[in-house]
This record gives sequence, C-alpha cells and structure tokens, in this order.
Amino acid sequence: MRQTLAIAFLVVSGLALGLATVRIAPRLDARWHALDSSSVLFVPDSVSRDPSRAARIVLVLPGLGGVGRDLGDAFTDAAEANRWLLVAPSPVYDPLGGETLEYADLRVDNELLDLVDRATRRSPAPLTTGIGVVGFSRGAQQAHRFALRHSDRVTALASLSAGTYTMPNSQSPYPIGIGGFEQWDGGRPFDAAGLRRVNVLVGVGALDENPADVVRAWDAVGGTTRVERAVRFAHALTDLEVTVRFQLYPKTGHVFTPAMRDDAVALLRAT
Repeated sequence: MRQTLAIAFLVVSGLALGLATVRIAPRLDARWHALDSSSVLFVPDSVSRDPSRAARIVLVLPGLGGVGRDLGDAFTDAAEANRWLLVAPSPVYDPLGGETLEYADLRVDNELLDLVDRATRRSPAPLTTGIGVVGFSRGAQQAHRFALRHSDRVTALASLSAGTYTMPNSQSPYPIGIGGFEQWDGGRPFDAAGLRRVNVLVGVGALDENPADVVRAWDAVGGTTRVERAVRFAHALTDLEVTVRFQLYPKTGHVFTPAMRDDAVALLRAT
C-alpha cells in the first residue's frame, strides 16, 4: 500500500513538475533581455552568432493590460529566421495623473522611441533603417499612430483588431482625425507622402463587431464596430495611395490568432 502511494505521489509530482517546466521554460530563454522594468528585447541567436550582417528592429505592442513578452513569443521563430530584434514593451496606455487621452498617447509614443533607441544601442549587429511595427487591439491603436508620426522610420505596419483609428483623410481633431496633428507631433504636420513608404496590413476578426466594445467618439468617421472601423481605415489609406492589405479573419472574435501572426510575418518579410 505504501509502495503504491509512493509511486502515485511520484507520478503526480512528476506531472506537476513537467507542467511547471513547460510554463517556466520560455521565461528562461536567454535570448530575452530587459530594456526596462516592463520592456524586453529579443536578440536572436542568428544575430548573436553572426553580427556582421544587418538585423532589423520589430516593435510588438500588446493590447490593454497585456504583456509584450507574451505577444513577442509568437514571433521568435520568425525573428530567428529573419534576423529581427523584437522590442516588446508592456505600455500603460491609459491616461496617468490627470493626462488627457492625447497626452497619454504622446507619452507612450515617446517611450516607444526611447525603447527603439535603447535596442539600437544594444544590438550586436548593424541595423537596417526601417523598422516593423505590429500591434493588437489597444496596441494596434498605438502602432498605427506610431507609424503616422514616424513614417520616416517605419517600413511595415500590422494593425490588428484596433478599437479606434486616427483617420488620415479626416480633419477631425486628433486622435479622431489629423486635425491639429502637428500639435501632437513636435510641430511636424502629417506627412501623407511619407506614409506611402509604409506597407500596411489592417486585420480584424469577422466576429469582432460588438458596438459595446468600442468608444463612441469615433462613430461618425469610423463606424460603430471594430470591423467597420478597420474597413474604413483601410479605405482611407487606399485613398492616400498607401500600400495596404485588408484582411477579415473568419470565425474570429477579439483574439490574436496564428493566422494574424502569419500575415504579420509575411508583411515584415516582404518589406
């Protein structure tokens, strides 16, 4: 009896240890490095072993309350294959200490610029001039606004399941449209010509269409659901002659899927 119980205990303990190892092992991946208290940098072995060839920075932005490392883990295989340094922050998107939405957006944008600069200094290899940006949900909102501000630095943008878009063909006040854009971009006016150098993927789940999930301030320019707003944003980019692909993911709600990742990877590889 004692022997049976001992064997059972060892089996259960072994299973628990195995599950714990599965959960912990990715966190022990030595290719990830801290950039600050909430942001990490993935340096592929393909870059560390051969620093003579150029690498590229890819910025991955999670949704509201999300962890950048979790989203970044979805891209590590592609990063190894393509020599991408993944910058994975966990931003505080919501206004802090009485900030307005506009000031919070600008604060996060400045933080992202600082992280890209830190990653540049930490890179063991020379870097290409154009970076890629991938964002999901609230991260997609920040990602596309980052591209609107820094089209001189961004070559590819994957904006997936955003709740709101700054409409580049609307003069509504920023961040709804680009009215007063220079006020929130260091005095620089919106650069439509520069945005044409960015290849864009706009994606959203076909079932991600609950009006209650998005704020109402964008209804007039963007529509009432994530699906409608994604369609209108893609059309606005097309009107500006930006290279854009719109992708509707069937049977998909508000979730980041392998299909979204694969399409983002394809976009980054193509640019």
